[in-house]
Amino acid sequence: MRREKEEIAVLVRATPEKSKKDGDGHAVGVIGINKHGELLRLYPLGFRYGEGLVDFRKNDLLEVTVTKPEHDVRWESRKVLSHINLEKPLKEREIKELVLPLVTSIEKLNLEGASLGVVKPEILDLEIKVNSTEVYDRQQYFNLIGDFLEKGEKSARVPVEIKFFFMCKVEEACRGHKIILLDWEFNETVRNIIREEQEPAAIERKIEEYFSNLMKEKELYFIMGTHFTYGTWMITGLFCPEKNGKLQSSLSGF
Repeated sequence: MRREKEEIAVLVRATPEKSKKDGDGHAVGVIGINKHGELLRLYPLGFRYGEGLVDFRKNDLLEVTVTKPEHDVRWESRKVLSHINLEKPLKEREIKELVLPLVTSIEKLNLEGASLGVVKPEILDLEIKVNSTEVYDRQQYFNLIGDFLEKGEKSARVPVEIKFFFMCKVEEACRGHKIILLDWEFNETVRNIIREEQEPAAIERKIEEYFSNLMKEKELYFIMGTHFTYGTWMITGLFCPEKNGKLQSSLSGF
């Protein structure tokens, strides 16, 4: 694959990982969507702690120069050579217009051999496991999640594990899934809860309240991605537009 330029709207910022080439730096992956409505996995986009962190957020529009990755055979994956924040984030209705046509089921994603997808879940239950109430700084927390992703849940633990039991709403043949949530922004929420509460039961209650309130006010979609090594599905991010929002076509040039 030659070098190509893409304009990508950011849907998910993955958990930062320590750079293997730069001991002081970190790299972050992104799941984004282009103007053709294609989901892409972009890695690595570099940043340093203490220097503005990442220079982009969800919904930001990036111009990325990409090529084919050396070791990642997933067809949605791209190696990022450089990126520029175009400083013109898309509005929620614009993101929604791009995302909604992609809503599918894990069953269909498996049949297609996909490694990224969007699912609208019917939540059956929520499992919260508090492994540690120690207050970690941001870098420590990210490193713990990185260990979990690298070693698997039999060898590593994140401080708070959250797993959803759900059905894929658009799939009659769906028999249900139990999948862990690994979302950067939500892990920041969890860290803040741990600062306020030390009792596991209180932490669980606060997290349950958070999701209960979220689903009253917002629509809930899961941005799904597969693990690089194991190929298992993870909830990499949440897309939560306002309920009953009017969807008006307003995409011009993207």
